[in-house]
Amino acid sequence: MRINKFYKQACCILCLLYLSIGTLSNDFVTANDKTEELAEGINSIVNSVNCKVSIQITSADKYDLLYELNPQEKMIPASITKLITASTAIDVLGINYDFKTIVYTDDSDINDGIIHGNLYLKGYGDPDLSSSDIIYLAKIVSEKNIKEITGNIVYDESYLDDAHYGIANYYQGDTKQGYWPYVSGINLNKNPGGFDPAAMAAELLSENLILSGVSVGGIVIAGVTPSASKEIAVVSHTIFDVLSRMNKESDNHSAITIFKVIGAKFSTPPGTLEKGELAVIDFLTSIGNPRGIFEILEGSGLSRFNVVNSDLYIRLLKYMYDDEKNFDYFYSSLAIAGLDGTLRNRMIGTEAEKNVHAKTGTLNSVSSLSGYAVSRDNELLIFYIAMNGFGGGANQERNKQDMICDLLCRFSRN
Repeated sequence: MRINKFYKQACCILCLLYLSIGTLSNDFVTANDKTEELAEGINSIVNSVNCKVSIQITSADKYDLLYELNPQEKMIPASITKLITASTAIDVLGINYDFKTIVYTDDSDINDGIIHGNLYLKGYGDPDLSSSDIIYLAKIVSEKNIKEITGNIVYDESYLDDAHYGIANYYQGDTKQGYWPYVSGINLNKNPGGFDPAAMAAELLSENLILSGVSVGGIVIAGVTPSASKEIAVVSHTIFDVLSRMNKESDNHSAITIFKVIGAKFSTPPGTLEKGELAVIDFLTSIGNPRGIFEILEGSGLSRFNVVNSDLYIRLLKYMYDDEKNFDYFYSSLAIAGLDGTLRNRMIGTEAEKNVHAKTGTLNSVSSLSGYAVSRDNELLIFYIAMNGFGGGANQERNKQDMICDLLCRFSRN
């Protein structure tokens, strides 16, 4: 009786194991079929593209490879470079960083209402500094009951270097200077036309101080703020607001300015592209990227001498996803398909609409898209799509990228 009982129990266990294995096997086959179906769909889209293409897609959670095409191909990234700039900024500057512009004085006692000396306007590379911010600074100074400044209004842009146009015209065959923004330690209204924004900001400060009843005895002049100076007014923008504008609108001026600010913090002021590059190298290699797979010379993607491959972007986006403290900030800074930024007019009416958060990239013969897509299973997918070497405009390439994103958002493992 005991032997029969054990025999029956063993048979039952074997049956259950068989059924379980069969179910798992069926699930595995189904999952494989779905992944193969996704690959076939992407291949049918890519086959009609007449240029060099590199694609990689993984799951953010599982980190399993769903699709790849020429993953090691070195590509010009264009403006998806800003994903690297944003990630490095969060790592080096920290998510609580503020981009400040500060008014100082070298008078140690202003309680008598007179500044016996100079007023200094020092910028720390805020790319979003506006006229209204300068007017606000003048208001704060006047509200301290200051009635007279005996010295000069000194503007100090020394926190960043004076290579205002970066590497424009440095490399033969690179993007020409006419497309490069003017970058300064003191920016104003995005520096349209390449005028001297630091001098203009100081002039505006002086004018508004006078309008507020403050007598200014000296002139507006360039200079450096003495180390012992006293802070009397400050205006700032948060790193989240600055990165959001950069990523959503693909703001080149913001990206190059932030890149230099990163360099100043990583090394020492003045911030330069070279110091920003060192910070990027340190960050990218620290998260597992071999030094030989990339070159990032500036933070906007304007240079055609920036070089990446798909592994770098998948690692980067996975690293940011795993950063629980900062991922929501990073994710929210990206353009949303069919809703805002450079994706506001793309993927409308498809399943990708509002389900793709990504960064676009465009240069002559270059189009790229990289970010996150939400599948039908509510699974977050990481993707990188780069296309180099096509002729004419990028509309056809963008359309193919959008079609791929639609497939990703319609993807289900079930």
